Amino acid sequence: MKTSLWRRITLITIISTGLTFSFFGSGRSVFAQENLSSVRRVSVPVATGQSAASPVLIELSPGYGVNISFIPTSETVEKVWFDNPSFATLDVDGCLSGLGRECQQNAATVLHLRRINSLNMPGLPKTNSTLLTVVTAGASGRRVYVFRVAMGGNKNSQYHTVEVTPKEAPSFVASNPLRMTSVLTQYQDSQMMSRGLVVAQQQRLIRRDSPLWKRIEKFLVSVKAGEPIEVAAAKSGISLRLVQRLQELGKTSPVQPPVQAS
Repeated sequence: MKTSLWRRITLITIISTGLTFSFFGSGRSVFAQENLSSVRRVSVPVATGQSAASPVLIELSPGYGVNISFIPTSETVEKVWFDNPSFATLDVDGCLSGLGRECQQNAATVLHLRRINSLNMPGLPKTNSTLLTVVTAGASGRRVYVFRVAMGGNKNSQYHTVEVTPKEAPSFVASNPLRMTSVLTQYQDSQMMSRGLVVAQQQRLIRRDSPLWKRIEKFLVSVKAGEPIEVAAAKSGISLRLVQRLQELGKTSPVQPPVQAS
């Protein structure tokens, strides 16, 4: 009888430990992937300006190029306008008419921007930023994307690819910006996610001196200012999966007070 009871207790302990490890393990993987990821994901509504956000900013660092990928949307690039090419070059992975070549069929899905030494081009003013407009075609019809391209600092770029993704929000974020605002008000998401960030630090999932911490802080500032969650996440360069994890940590984990020195 005692042996049978002991086996049950052991089994329950193993299951509980496994669930706990899975819970915290999944949390660690979200932060680890976000820290190591060199891909910045931007949803279609944000990149096309439907979310009322300012154009997505792409900063080019010396010696580092940045890709803009439309592969996740299964769209083909039909036309591009790069207003001021005096400090950056533009190339594509396939053939695209208008880039010094003739194509029977446009087949580009990835754009590549590369910083160069500034050139004096007659008729163009000297600026540190410019506008890139991309016209695409796909199963959902034609779309117009707008990006603001600017000179970055001398630091290495935090990402090498800007990936345009279909609009896929997790269940806690409504697809309509007005509904997202109501969710934000109802659950006080900004306070909850701020608490989740503190918990993540206490669980050693993230360090204050990491680039990810700064991106999350930027995101929280935008959310507190009333910006929709999806828009704020895209502009700050963090995934909605990470946003959801911050909410989970802030909702389910109490913040531990700092240890006082004796």
